[in-house]
Formats: sequence, C-alpha cells, structure tokens
Amino acid sequence: MLSQVVKSLSQLALQPKTSQSLVSQTRNLCNLTSKNGTWLSNKSSSLLAPSSLAVINKRTYFEAMDKNGRGETAADGYGVVLYDPKDGKRKSLKAVELRFKRLDWGAWIRPRSGRDKKHWKKDTHRLRMSEKHLFCVPYHNRRFDRAVLSDLKEARHIPDDPYKVYNELSWQQYHAIKRKNSELVKKYGNKIYDWNWFVAHYKRNPQRKDRDYRYWYEPPHYHKNVADGDQIYTPDLSIPYDIPAPSYQLEERGPSKQVARRQLGFRRFVRKCEPFAGTISQCSPLKLPVHGTQLG
Repeated sequence: MLSQVVKSLSQLALQPKTSQSLVSQTRNLCNLTSKNGTWLSNKSSSLLAPSSLAVINKRTYFEAMDKNGRGETAADGYGVVLYDPKDGKRKSLKAVELRFKRLDWGAWIRPRSGRDKKHWKKDTHRLRMSEKHLFCVPYHNRRFDRAVLSDLKEARHIPDDPYKVYNELSWQQYHAIKRKNSELVKKYGNKIYDWNWFVAHYKRNPQRKDRDYRYWYEPPHYHKNVADGDQIYTPDLSIPYDIPAPSYQLEERGPSKQVARRQLGFRRFVRKCEPFAGTISQCSPLKLPVHGTQLG
C-alpha cells in the first residue's frame, strides 16, 4: 500500500503542472490513502504532495475592475493606484470617472440613486425627479478630486455641450455678486418673503439647524434684476407688491437661553395676575408669539 502511494507521488511530480492533471492526481491520492473508511498512520500520512499542488488552492475570483467600473476587490487593494507596475504612473479611480461628473468650476454632480429601477411602480412625479442630477457634498468633492488625475479636471470645450450652462455657473461668482448687492437688497428689496426667525420650542442645547441663516435674503425677481442690470440689483419700485398683514408676522424667536429665561419670568408674571384678571386663554396674545407683544 505504501509503495503505491510513493509511486503515485512520483508520477505526480513528473507530470506537467496543469490544473486538470493536478485535480485528477489529487483525487487518486485521496482514494489510495483511504481504504475501508480508515486513514493511513501518521508516518505514511506525513508524505505530502509536492508544493505544485498549491496552485489548486489559488483564489481566482479576484478580478480587476471591468469597463463598467465594477468588480473592484481586494486583489491589489482598494482605492487609487498610486504606482502602476506596468508603466509606474498614477491611475485614476475608474468608478469615480464613470459615476460622477466634475464641472469646470470644481463641483461634482451625480444622478439620483436607483433612477433606472422599478419604473413600473413609480408615478410620473418620481420619474421626473429621477431624471435630475444632484450636487455632491463638499466631503465627497474633496475625495473625488484626489481620486482622479489632473487631465480630468481640465476644462473641455465640446460642441453643443448640454452641461455648458452648468459649467459656466460658479458659486464663487454668484456669492460675490450677492455680497456686492447686499446693501441694495436691504434698502430696496421686497420683504414679503423675509420671515422672522421663529422657533416653536426652546432647547437646552441649541442645534446648528436652529440658528439664524437669513443673511443672504433674495427678494422676488432678484436674479432677473441682477441679469438685466449688469450684475447690479436695480428693482422697479413702481411695481406693487403684496404686504403681509401685521397679525401674520410672528415675533422673532431663537434658541437663546437668556430669551428663554426672560420668557419664563414673563409667564410666571402672567400666572400671578390670573387671580385678579381672570383665567387667560392659551390663545391669548399674551401667551402666543404674535407681532406686537413683548416676548410672545
């Protein structure tokens, strides 16, 4: 029995290293080492197959990224290729090139996720919204800029480019024009949509979203007036605008703790006066933040 094992191992070492022959010889070896359900002793089992059998256990399911940007695995590591073994150059991340687009002024845009899925169960509004593109967050913009080469960031002049309008749109230029016209907007701009900052309930620890962000108010027809006035806000004051009723304008409130303490003291004063003036309704202007009251 031992001689048959040694003979099979010697034949296996002399045969060419092909995956099919290795598999067949391995099966024969397993059949020889097992007889009547009992394995050989430790002495005979120490005769292992040559190192060429390690080719069978090689993982072949790691493949490079295909032309569609899929299939990136841990074969050579994730992310950007800093040094290509073939030419020694840095390579862009193909998944970023295929899934995102960089505008000339630095912003990255992307389509909505899942826009081509389950059209049969989406209504017309959702199908229309799926055709729109979105801006990526600043964190992703920084990562995408590092993932691509400089040639992808260069401005490209394409005839009838559908992204020409968006490539010419610059946030820096837009914000600079708004800062330049900020005083004109405060003086001549219509205040119909300039609502007072109102927070329904005070919080112990105010959040970022509870802060006031009304620094750059845009009145109606702001962009049209700026475009017609050579980047200067020149509204037509002869056009009448609607003026909101005073009772509709709420008292400005914020998450300040000092204001909260002042309001709490005012409510205590109202409760002390109730035995003399009668019960005050919850809808009374003394308890609601209506325009004209001290605290609301």
